[in-house]
Amino acid sequence: MSDLHTLFGAEGALAGGLRGFQPRPQQLELAEAIAQTLQSHGVLVAEAGTGTGKTLAYLAPAVLSGARVLVATGTKNLQDQLFDKDIPLLRRVLGTPFQAALLKGRSNYLCPYRLENGVGFEWQGRHPYLADHEKIRAWAGRTKSGDIAEIPDVPESAPVWPAVTSTADNCLGQDCPELHRCFLLKARRKAQDARIVVINHHLLCAEWRLRQEGFGELLTDADAVIVDEAHQLAETAGQFLGLTLSARRMVELARDSLNEQHRDAPEMRELGDAAERLERHARDLRRYFSAQSGRGPWADVENNPLLSDGLDELTRELDGLARRLETAAARGKGLEACWKRAVELRDNLSQLRQDDAGEWVRWYETFRQGYSFSRTPLSIAQEFRRFMDAFGASWIFLSATLSVNGRFEHFTGALGVDDAQTR
Repeated sequence: MSDLHTLFGAEGALAGGLRGFQPRPQQLELAEAIAQTLQSHGVLVAEAGTGTGKTLAYLAPAVLSGARVLVATGTKNLQDQLFDKDIPLLRRVLGTPFQAALLKGRSNYLCPYRLENGVGFEWQGRHPYLADHEKIRAWAGRTKSGDIAEIPDVPESAPVWPAVTSTADNCLGQDCPELHRCFLLKARRKAQDARIVVINHHLLCAEWRLRQEGFGELLTDADAVIVDEAHQLAETAGQFLGLTLSARRMVELARDSLNEQHRDAPEMRELGDAAERLERHARDLRRYFSAQSGRGPWADVENNPLLSDGLDELTRELDGLARRLETAAARGKGLEACWKRAVELRDNLSQLRQDDAGEWVRWYETFRQGYSFSRTPLSIAQEFRRFMDAFGASWIFLSATLSVNGRFEHFTGALGVDDAQTR
């Protein structure tokens, strides 16, 4: 611990390397608790209020430990702060070389396959989209990372991005003909070689799902997982254990199916017609909800005849598209992937409409132009604890707001970490 006292002291390396640094007893106390947890392979739940300086308090012991550490945040802003500001600062003041990596979600990386196959019917007559597409194509020839944040001329909210980035739904995986150019794959390989890897809660939960399926790469040899903004984790984890079906997923399936049909099966016009009908019905369902955005219970859906009938129609359209895609699947990997997606979405809709005897909470959410249906488990504690225990890593949960009236039972019970040390 003497290294931490020196580092965070009035005459320490941080004081010399960070203008305006002032020693804070709470910051040193947190850093020491984290260092002890890393040594003991334990579980720590710590509440550190604004102004404590918690990011340096967990990064410093993580670096000094020599361990391989995943840091998961709830927001992109904190990811950027850690990677662009705090980690370079520590590397400079500690004089200790270490490799760090920032790994973002799949949709933050250009997909070469979708870039090459996205131009076509979808862009005809849409000049602003086409102009953005040409900017992206020019940038694609010079980018090393494929991170869409590199190209400020096309904002991350631009409608063109879903056509040239991938999702878990539409990624072709090992079957992709552009796998050797995949920026996401390159980023993951870089992360596997790093000692400090900055991710977000969604990626942490995605690794959880992969591990359940017998895969999982980032967590396999991690010595510790530090979860910042941990008050948000339970909701994100519940989404990954549950089901969510959105209008966007159905519209993207319809557009991708139509794109692949134009490319690999142009004579199968009934397939294109089925895709267009699905997109139309998926969009039209929004008008049967309130014009206001918000969440509501599943009973609102069941008790609205227009919504109930609309879901019946969506089921028929998904089934019809799935059958036509099955016939066309042999024409190309893209059509085969769309067929599997259509079957999955059809089955998801069927599951969402089933009442599972109180084990799940079903609800909907509406947005300005879309909606989603969700089914989340009442409790994730048992599954999440099993995930934590699957490998011998330290777990550290941090936030400015974790306790209720000075007690941590609400948070620890939700994640199944009732035996954690709390501070």
